[in-house]
Amino acid sequence: MSIKNWPGGRISPTPPTPTGPFQDGTAPGVWTLDQMSYWLLQGLWPIAGNAAPVGLVAGGEGGGRTNVINKIIISTAGNATDFGDLLSPTTELAGCSSDTRGLFGGGTTASGQVNVIQYVTFSSAGNALDFGDLTQARFYIAACANYVRGLFAGGLVTSTRQNTIDYVTIASTGNATDFGDLTATTYVAAGCASSTRGLFGGGATTANTSTISYITIASTGNATYFGDLTTGRASVASCASDTRGLWAGGNNGVVNLNSIDYITIATTGNATDFGDLLAATNAPTGCASSTRGVFAGGGSTNVIAYVTITSTGNATDFGDLLSGVQFAGACSSAAAAVQPTPTSSAMALFGGGNIGGGSPVVSTMQYINIATTGNTYLFGGLLNSVYSLASCASSTRAVFGGGLNSSFAQVNVISYTSFSSFAITEDFGDLTQAKATLAACSSQTTGLFAGGSTSSADVNVIEYITIASIGNATDFGDLSVTRRGLAACSSTTRGVFAGGITSGPTTRYNVIDYVTIAATGNATDFGDLNNEVSALGGSGSSTRGVFGGGYVSAPTNVIEYITIASTGNATDFGDLTVARYSISSTSSSSRAVFAGGNTGSQVNTIDYITIASTGNATDFGDLIVAVDSLAACSNAHGGL
Repeated sequence: MSIKNWPGGRISPTPPTPTGPFQDGTAPGVWTLDQMSYWLLQGLWPIAGNAAPVGLVAGGEGGGRTNVINKIIISTAGNATDFGDLLSPTTELAGCSSDTRGLFGGGTTASGQVNVIQYVTFSSAGNALDFGDLTQARFYIAACANYVRGLFAGGLVTSTRQNTIDYVTIASTGNATDFGDLTATTYVAAGCASSTRGLFGGGATTANTSTISYITIASTGNATYFGDLTTGRASVASCASDTRGLWAGGNNGVVNLNSIDYITIATTGNATDFGDLLAATNAPTGCASSTRGVFAGGGSTNVIAYVTITSTGNATDFGDLLSGVQFAGACSSAAAAVQPTPTSSAMALFGGGNIGGGSPVVSTMQYINIATTGNTYLFGGLLNSVYSLASCASSTRAVFGGGLNSSFAQVNVISYTSFSSFAITEDFGDLTQAKATLAACSSQTTGLFAGGSTSSADVNVIEYITIASIGNATDFGDLSVTRRGLAACSSTTRGVFAGGITSGPTTRYNVIDYVTIAATGNATDFGDLNNEVSALGGSGSSTRGVFGGGYVSAPTNVIEYITIASTGNATDFGDLTVARYSISSTSSSSRAVFAGGNTGSQVNTIDYITIASTGNATDFGDLIVAVDSLAACSNAHGGL
């Protein structure tokens, strides 16, 4: 269609153009639907809920330390405006962010080096709030983040270089946890990230360095060598899209630099020349949207410059900060790395587990969209590192209970999170006993935890919680057989428990029993599995329960099913792709997934089946790390 000279109901010689796709854009006048559609296709029609990408530049020094937080809209060139203030005037700090929260950590104040982490919410201008503390008070640090975790690396403690990497879960508050170490003790480096990988480049070791190192954000561990910048540079700025990382400015130990380097984040290797800043600049800072990189300040300048990350070339003038600063911290609400993968109406969470080795217990939570296939994404973390736990859920809230901690002791902790949170779980209450290797299932309102082992014995206890209300669990009744290592599934009315093992002497069971979730009482015999099996996984739709994997006399790949509303023995369904035990399972209303487990060592395999049919499982993707004895739940299982 053509745009006539009467657009928006206004007479003008040329059609006025809307100011952009963000909710605070303007499109004055009266528009026809055809005209609106035209500009919508051009990406220029304001859309409610589409917030403009915010960049923040905080603190730094320029004629003294400052607490000012500058705000820019990355998509629109212009001068910075005032956003709010840091807790105190701070320089030599670092910034990172999710799409909702910006974090600033470390630095120096009038009282010296600090370990303070502070945060702001992008959607509401205002002063920073206390988040928690770094593991060390240090300054000249580097930072990066994806949409879940923020990382702070290197720096100085007094005059001693550090290699420490800390991490926090951005959606929660609390102190940082040790992640691992950089490849060398380094300060005045800069960090950037994709949604999966964090990179730290440049800085000073014994001299200015060109080294780039990387970590996988969803795991923990020491950094690995990635490649080299085009030259050794310290006091450098960095930013990234989800595919490219850029480092700009800084100094090589002799002169200040105006060069910009870039790398492809997914592929290790040396950096390539991108172009030049507007001028040679020491100690600038950087942030980005998914397409545009911005470099601000440095030396005594207030200049902001930008580049288009997907291309190469010299920077263009963007505007000015409120004042000239160097050694500031910066972050953005719209870097590709901070955009969460959209959740679905069928979202599975996997929490905790055992990875083997000297420190086997993990607190990581990861997730998949059950309706698709692919590898898991980082979600957040459990309140405590634990494995051999159990999980149940409503359509909005996931609840984790029991397990073994890093001292291999049973715990009674129940914690919970929202499926939309990407945060660390919060305390819910306590089980009636500290126990592990238990099973859980639920309706939309009631969660059941059954069986397991305490420090002294296996138990037959079933207990329940009201998922929407925090509090301690209450006794529900007893299983028909005392056992641990069992599996569970549910319809909207029934909870079903299958298999398991007891000690003294060791006995595995093929028992299936059930309860009516809305009425307390002891379990009733349902029928039998085809094998006496323990450490299996269970899930299902509202009509059919499926049980897979486990240990018979060796790891098994068998999947079998029941019709939940009736009673009777299980029927063969098919086979998993890999025989394994200590496996977890959850489901949507149509598809069940089986994740992790142990074949003799931990695996990261995820399989899926279509519950209403029969047949062998298909590969879905991989967990972030090979793990067994994790818990699984979903917001779309058969009990909802």
